[in-house]
Amino acid sequence: MLQKLAYVSVDNNEILPILLNPLRRKIQQVSADGAYDTRTGHHVLNNKGIIPNILPRSNTEYWEEGHPINETVKALKEDKLAEWKRTGIITNAH
Repeated sequence: MLQKLAYVSVDNNEILPILLNPLRRKIQQVSADGAYDTRTGHHVLNNKGIIPNILPRSNTEYWEEGHPINETVKALKEDKLAEWKRTGIITNAH
């Protein structure tokens, strides 16, 4: 199921649980834009066992060591975001 919504007066992090809670089927992955690239957004998805595929904000920074979002941040900072979007993997990462 593809769900695409935008609310002007509501923060996306408030909408995310509202969209996910009524679903009866297990969601494996959520793809979203940078508006969901927040600790709250990742926390909501992690609590539900959902893999986040969230485009990082342009000014994003590394999270605590070992956090999965750091691979995405690395792709952004190494100008390999197009590769990450296509494959979810960064090649030749140091």
